[in-house]
Amino acid sequence: MAILYALVARGSVVLAEFTTTATNASAIARQILEKIPDNNDSHISYSQDRYIFHVKCTNGLTVLRMVDDTAGRRIPFAFLEDIHQRFVRTYGCAIHSAQAYAMNDEFSRVLSQQMEYYSNDPNADRINRLKGEMS
Repeated sequence: MAILYALVARGSVVLAEFTTTATNASAIARQILEKIPDNNDSHISYSQDRYIFHVKCTNGLTVLRMVDDTAGRRIPFAFLEDIHQRFVRTYGCAIHSAQAYAMNDEFSRVLSQQMEYYSNDPNADRINRLKGEMS
């Protein structure tokens, strides 16, 4: 499984994003952001060709990521939760008034690091790690 694209947005305003490959993920992500109802906390998945877009919306903040269709749901949503917590911890109330891409320079590095971790590190899957420890 490889995470190919991730973004953090407030409504349809993208605050930070990062991609590992040249795709049309950014355009598709914006279409998805337009479909998400305002102030609705949810976990949603959309498919496009052989890619899956996982979305977590909480308190007006949306975290989205694109993976290939071989990924399950547990690790993708663990990634989304991790990114959401890091973003809120880092920026706090500034999230509610920030302009588009205001956090991109700094937070795209965090997205890149966490995309790499959740794509390649076996410790990212806590359940499998715990099963291994119990064995």
